[in-house]
Amino acid sequence: MVDPAHRASNPVPAQDRTKRRRFAQRRTLGIALMALCAALFVAHANRRTPVEPQSGTGVHRPEGSKPVVQARFRVATYNIHRGKGTDGVRDLDRTADVLREADLVGLNEVGGPAFPGGSDQARQLGEALKIGWLFAPNQRRWYMYHFGNGLLSRPAVGPWTSEPLVYHEDRSRSHRNLLTASIAAGPQPVTVMVTHLDRGEIRPDQLSDVLVEFREHEPAILMGDFNTDATDPLLIELFADSNNVDAIGAALGDADQPGRIDWIITRGMTVLSGGMEPVGVSDHPCYWVDVQVNVSDSNAPSPP
Repeated sequence: MVDPAHRASNPVPAQDRTKRRRFAQRRTLGIALMALCAALFVAHANRRTPVEPQSGTGVHRPEGSKPVVQARFRVATYNIHRGKGTDGVRDLDRTADVLREADLVGLNEVGGPAFPGGSDQARQLGEALKIGWLFAPNQRRWYMYHFGNGLLSRPAVGPWTSEPLVYHEDRSRSHRNLLTASIAAGPQPVTVMVTHLDRGEIRPDQLSDVLVEFREHEPAILMGDFNTDATDPLLIELFADSNNVDAIGAALGDADQPGRIDWIITRGMTVLSGGMEPVGVSDHPCYWVDVQVNVSDSNAPSPP
């Protein structure tokens, strides 16, 4: 123990006290700067930003899985809620079970990789179902593809694009996109479009742009969570043309649910049957329809 009398008789030189004070100030400043840099990094990395346009040809397929060409096939639309059920359990195996009989699936609320080099949920479902998959992210977060739409397909897939939709600069959750792909289906390719629209004021603009694009293709399928129901003026105008068919409504008839916001819309196709899986595995139902490509006059067989 230092004798107080000895300490008093041997005071710390003023120069040393100044050095210590400056060192403590620099250390405090360094810690503050590191904390500020860490906070800025977290704020920037955690921010949702839109994904640039993407394009390609074909989809990923599990080993041993071969594409098929068929004029009649089952189409499903499913907002999978990242695989989280109404019971709070996240289980993609249950999601896969719902989709096991489908040939073509439009997916919404698909989670990206949980860590660099990991698998997105479209891939996980594709591998579980032995079916081709494509992930179309519309948001980045933590410098990775965070969230978006997806496509599962047994038929062969040709060229595809993923285009951002108009969004609010001050509403990061309004980052949405439109996935468009050409699939081999019998006598002629079918254009398949998958989207998930925002719930806010920007939705009518997004829906209008999507419907303009949809009208440019035939045969075609448009599906996804539109966050709007059959009373929407844009949909009323669309269905005024009898060639645009609410496939879910046509298949379910009186069993269709009022206020439904999930859609499968067809052009140049015949709806044969359909059904639904109620909420539980997700907070959305899964809707499916069996469809067949209409044979155009140019593809009809020549008379004998």
